[in-house]
Amino acid sequence: MAVTVHRAPVADIAPLTLYRILWMRVTVFVVEQNAAYPEIDGRDIEPGAELMWAQDGDDVLATLRLLREPANTRIGRVATAPHARGRGIAADLMRAAVGQLEVEAPGVPILLDAQAHLAEWYGRFGFVVSGAPFAEDGIPHVPMRRTRFETPNLILREWTRSDDDRAFLYDMYRRPEVRRFLGDGRVMAGPGEVDALLDRWAGLAEGVLGVRAVTTREGRRLGSVLLKRIPWSRDAGDGRENDVEIGWHFHPDAWGAGSATEAAEAVLTLAHQRGIRRVVAVTNPANEASKAVAERIGMRPVGTTREYYDAECSLFVAEGP
Repeated sequence: MAVTVHRAPVADIAPLTLYRILWMRVTVFVVEQNAAYPEIDGRDIEPGAELMWAQDGDDVLATLRLLREPANTRIGRVATAPHARGRGIAADLMRAAVGQLEVEAPGVPILLDAQAHLAEWYGRFGFVVSGAPFAEDGIPHVPMRRTRFETPNLILREWTRSDDDRAFLYDMYRRPEVRRFLGDGRVMAGPGEVDALLDRWAGLAEGVLGVRAVTTREGRRLGSVLLKRIPWSRDAGDGRENDVEIGWHFHPDAWGAGSATEAAEAVLTLAHQRGIRRVVAVTNPANEASKAVAERIGMRPVGTTREYYDAECSLFVAEGP
């Protein structure tokens, strides 16, 4: 018989099929991996939780779990029956799961905790390591994250540690014309600084917040769009929660084509859709190009401020519904 893929909440799964799914999970995660832990952990019955599985007749070959969390979605419990391995069935399930979550919530991160030796396998589906390694039940794991969404002309995705991504970032941030209005204006002195930058960016990821790569649909890298919490200047803020900042850094080869506007508008819309009402943009007062992008995406200019970064900035505000 042909292998078929299914998705359903636990309450809608036929009892014998559910038994086979859970039996297979226990066989893999508890018995095979010699890890005595609560495999049935209560999350299978959370609101929005679903199981996906592949079966051939009555035989369950592979499974995974989808969770809808407040700030993101999550994939877990990815397992393949020993007799079904090597056939690409788990990969088919992963592609189906990612596709489903992207249709439901474009641009919302998908998280997973990968066993460390499988991080490269999950990387095939666009996941990148997003934090420090940790041990769970004695097994090394790494947190991973995937964000990807499309605009009419662009793809916004996670930055990776690939040679191509790292080379592009170094080439962009070593240029004085890019760094001119950023921070102290210092350019990157060597490729080794890229890894430190990516580490900092990983620490900014929080729900839809984070730094995304912007590429053409053909994959040509153009720059970055940022959505992150912005630090108050000293003696500013008065105990208020940090504002959320949107920003854009693009390679000179991509200037003037409207890509920064298209990418920033998409991210601003996403922020408002996910309940972030107030978003600010700050620019060097002399950066006319960046101010023009802010106005084109509908942000309101409100003059200059010293409330952020301990520097005088032109401030733009967008307040969603």
